[in-house]
Amino acid sequence: MNNDRLTLTNRPENLKLLLDFVQKWAKNRSLPANKLTSLESAAGEIFQHLVKHAYAPGEPGAIAVELEQKGPRLRLMFEDDALPNFLPKGRSTSQVAEAAHDAPHLSGLQHLAESLIYYRTADRKNRLVVFLN
Repeated sequence: MNNDRLTLTNRPENLKLLLDFVQKWAKNRSLPANKLTSLESAAGEIFQHLVKHAYAPGEPGAIAVELEQKGPRLRLMFEDDALPNFLPKGRSTSQVAEAAHDAPHLSGLQHLAESLIYYRTADRKNRLVVFLN
């Protein structure tokens, strides 16, 4: 398995660090430009959502990002320590289209992702896993 992890604070200016990490990771694996573009878009969209909507203004937090390549598939995992609010209460992750209605800024993920999985870990962290082809 080829994976790497980066942990950032939940500050908007860290988007540049995240994108630099994604680009370096993709370059080390000789990913084609179209896969890099999809990966950058998904990572940027999720990170910005977490910074703007998962945390209260001024609330400190940590966002971990893990990238993994499994054959032709890319796995992008975000883990944060915010209160659980990615999907509205009572909805499953299979209802991504409905969730996009409540989080329209994430609607681009529907077009980029092969699949999305959201769950809460035993240590009370939110984890969003996105698979890209």
